[in-house]
Order: sequence, then C-alpha cells, then structure tokens
Amino acid sequence: MITLLFAIFFTLSIVFYHMNKRSRRRYGEGRGSNALFIISSVIAFVLLVILIFTFFDLAEQVTIDREIEMYQEENARIEKQLEVTVSNYMKYEAETFKDLKDTDAVALVSLYPELQADKLVQNQIDVYISNNAKIKELREKQIYISKAKFYIYFGR
Repeated sequence: MITLLFAIFFTLSIVFYHMNKRSRRRYGEGRGSNALFIISSVIAFVLLVILIFTFFDLAEQVTIDREIEMYQEENARIEKQLEVTVSNYMKYEAETFKDLKDTDAVALVSLYPELQADKLVQNQIDVYISNNAKIKELREKQIYISKAKFYIYFGR
C-alpha cells in the first residue's frame, strides 16, 4: 500500500515537474504546477522515508524465528535442570511430601521454600521468566511485521 502510494506520488511529482517546465516555457510562470510539484514531492519523500524504516523492520524478521527457537531451547534446558533439582530434592524429602506427584518443575519449586532460597534455582527461574517475556515480545514483533508487509506490498 505504501509502495503503491509512493509510486503514485513519485509519478505525480514527475508529471507536475514537466507541466511546470512546459508552462514556464509557454507562459513565463507556472505557479499552480509548481505548488503541486512541491506537495507531491514532499509526500513522495515522506512515503519513501516510511518505506525505508518499514524495510528495516522487515529485515528483523529473518532473525526472529531463530531467536524464539533459541529462547525456547534455553527454557527447555532450564526446565530439565529444575526438574533434576526438584526430583533430587523430592527424593530427599520423600517422607515429608509423599502425596505430591511429578508436575511442572517450575511450579514445584514454588512449593519448596528451601529451593526458592537457593540462588541458582532462583536465577534459573528469573531467566526462564525473562525468556518467556522475550518470546512474547518477539511474537508480537512478528505480528507487527506481518502488518508492515501488508502496508508495504499487500503481502502476508
């Protein structure tokens, strides 16, 4: 859409420039076409700047999928480490917490105050939470990029 508008206003700029040039040769002045030339040129320039910035946003699309995958792999690794830590702790505390079943390791950490106090576990949970926030942010950026594609060339 922006590309189409840019092409239209750029073409109008060229047409109004030639009209202005012709009217100056014939009548000595071409104020009407001169104003139209300036207006269409300014609009074309603004659209060109918008296109350039939107293309920079589209260039980020190449890395977004890899970044999401990287954060998901890191979260999976953290979940495995937490699961090992929690299962070892559950074996240690088997007599105290007999009725708990294996559920989400991140949720189980919150049940054990001793594990929450452990700096390593707490850092892993903080990284896990921040990774999830980054994944959400990257997915929102993917949605924005699909909108940008539509605005640029009616694409998906």
